[in-house]
Order: sequence, then structure tokens, then C-alpha cells
Amino acid sequence: MWALIEVANFGRRFCKEANTFFKKKAKTNGVVATKALAHKLARASYHILMSNGLLT
Repeated sequence: MWALIEVANFGRRFCKEANTFFKKKAKTNGVVATKALAHKLARASYHILMSNGLLT
């Protein structure tokens, strides 16, 4: 989980779309917003790996 949180923090700083998603979620709670972004990135990574046949 630590690595996904780091990716979320990096994405929040350097990706416009990730920062926009974070700002919407962070209106209530910043920690929950970071975890939500990490979860979103994890799901996207999973689907990319599945579509390329790298996971079975």
C-alpha cells in the first residue's frame, strides 16, 4: 500500500487530471482523497496489465 500512496502523491503533483480528482475529493478529507487516488491508479494499473496479458 505504501508504494501506491507514493504514486498517488507523485501523480497529484505532476498530473493535471490526478490533481483535479484529488482536489474534488480533498474538500472533505485529504487522507481519504490520497487513498482514493491510489485506489484509482491501482485499478488502472491492473486493467492495463490484464489487457496486455501480463496477468492471468
